[in-house]
Amino acid sequence: MTLVLTHRGLEPSKKEFYPESSYEAFSNQLSRGFGIEFDPAFCKDGIITIHDKNLSKITNNLDTRDFSEVSIEELKQLRYGKEKTGRIASFSEVLKLISDNASSLNALHLKGINQTHEKIDVLLSEIKNNPDCINKIIIFDVKPETARYIKSKMPQIKLALSVAHEYDIERYNNAVSETLISAEDAIKYKEENLYEWAWLDEWDTKDRNNGEKKFYTEEVFNMLKNVGYKIALVTPELHGTSPGLLGGESHKDAQTKEKLFERIKEILSLNPDAVCTDWPEEVKAMIETNN
Repeated sequence: MTLVLTHRGLEPSKKEFYPESSYEAFSNQLSRGFGIEFDPAFCKDGIITIHDKNLSKITNNLDTRDFSEVSIEELKQLRYGKEKTGRIASFSEVLKLISDNASSLNALHLKGINQTHEKIDVLLSEIKNNPDCINKIIIFDVKPETARYIKSKMPQIKLALSVAHEYDIERYNNAVSETLISAEDAIKYKEENLYEWAWLDEWDTKDRNNGEKKFYTEEVFNMLKNVGYKIALVTPELHGTSPGLLGGESHKDAQTKEKLFERIKEILSLNPDAVCTDWPEEVKAMIETNN
């Protein structure tokens, strides 16, 4: 059965839910049986778990310092969200939550800007200190040279490369520090046994010359599955909720909830191994209905 991962602690179907990337959101979603997708960020004296690079968003611009200027303990004292119900979690705290809950798969997003040997060493040291979570995590968005380094240090950790349509690679790869890889190149890297998973991203439906495209197709799935990849993907709303984030992408299948759910059902019919979504309860219900 397809596994459901929540997207950085978001859950718009719950109006009073905890704020994005908060300890409380991750704890709640893990306790309900979902896996989580989360983003380690490097602060002054360690690693926290948040998608942003500075304090601007969670403090409504009252504090604009980069996280690299602030300590873990100071960050853990902050409360954010409409009702101030959430706080930033340290990376170690999130790993402990994963260890203590029943989820079998969680996705650690290692952004391209953080793929230095120095940062990876700190990251892997934290994971080694939480050994019960190792088999419950995949690290995704990993460049081949990074994958080789990680596997040399920790061969048992599961890795995923980010696979995208060539037109999306052309438009967005620079914005994500060159982490996107075509399906054809993903097949070549499988020969090195660097990756267990392919993390698919369909940024939008635009193609060259005003054409349209789909990347989540049976053809693409079969290409990757035939060489041994497990497939995880992000559902369309992840590029519908923040259009223009990297250069104008706005997935048309996320324009309405009805259209989104119709497309998600189509995607689920391809039997991905995992999906990352803002709508975990609804997607779980779709999967259970199909089974």
